[in-house]
Amino acid sequence: MKDDNRRFRAVCQHLGMTPAEQIGFSEYVHDLKDSGEKGTANSRGDFTWDELVRHCQDYLEFVRR
Repeated sequence: MKDDNRRFRAVCQHLGMTPAEQIGFSEYVHDLKDSGEKGTANSRGDFTWDELVRHCQDYLEFVRR
């Protein structure tokens, strides 16, 4: 498994996401990348732990209202 996938799953687990939330968050992350918002973890634009946590908190705030 690639490092970015491990990091993604670890953030989801850390923040207590349900499987459905994880699927939605995965789509959200892909939409961010498609719109040009890239992470700083590497040249591929993967997100760092802190970037993923920030995006995840934003996503959860929206979906858990």
